[in-house]
Amino acid sequence: MMRYGLVCSLEPVPMDRPVAFQGPLETYASLVRDIGYDAIELHLRNPRQVDGQAIRETANRCGLTICALSTGLEYGLNGLSLISDDATVRQAAIERLREHIDLAAGLSDKQPCLVVIGTMRSNIPDQTRRAEYEAYHTSALLDLADYARQMDVQLVIESITRYISNYLNTVPETARFLRGLGQPNLKLHIDTHSMNIEDADLPAAVLAGASELGYVHFSDSNRRYPGGGNIDFKPIVKKLVDIGYDGIITSECLPIPDAETAARQGLEYMKAQETCVRVESWRDA
Repeated sequence: MMRYGLVCSLEPVPMDRPVAFQGPLETYASLVRDIGYDAIELHLRNPRQVDGQAIRETANRCGLTICALSTGLEYGLNGLSLISDDATVRQAAIERLREHIDLAAGLSDKQPCLVVIGTMRSNIPDQTRRAEYEAYHTSALLDLADYARQMDVQLVIESITRYISNYLNTVPETARFLRGLGQPNLKLHIDTHSMNIEDADLPAAVLAGASELGYVHFSDSNRRYPGGGNIDFKPIVKKLVDIGYDGIITSECLPIPDAETAARQGLEYMKAQETCVRVESWRDA
């Protein structure tokens, strides 16, 4: 059976951000486990301000894994971009991601904690210089992949809707980019909310990225919990089962109507879709 995670934030964030619970991990970790989740993905803006040992102990005590660190707040709140025109900002972004890698390396002894790289690539501001900005991005990822390899950490690169980033939008596009880099610890991160906008056929997109796939976000068309919008998740789950995806599926959702309800209903829906797919598979076998 699949394992399921929930996106939460160690920082207070606006209510329009797709995180369920927010604040110190100890204030909601037990509840997340009681609801039935296996893991938590954490948003944080500065790993140096985080006590990694305390997070690990809290997660272990509650029977949870910290499955990923999301780094988008580094761009949204700190302005750190991998393709900034300012070389000092680019280098600061790389150094900050190395600190996320350091933190991730010590967060779990059960399964490696991933580091998500998404919005820190920011937007290409001048399309006439697109190759230059893409080169900044590629150079940064190769540097980070080399550093992460030494720490036995996997980086996952997210395909993101054009409304957030203006390159690497579709799953096939991002998968081709990663294949071109040829780094075993640089994997593909897909998000159904973005896929619903950018990829015409969601199961086909999953298949196109199968060999690179490292991490999955489930988020409905309206950024609510899976089942709270109009995406048909069953064919996506079936394709994930078919390709043998063995990573975690993490719900990245708005806390609507509230965090606990969104977390509960999202997990119930995800598990129901998986059960339906597996029952049909056994029946057809």
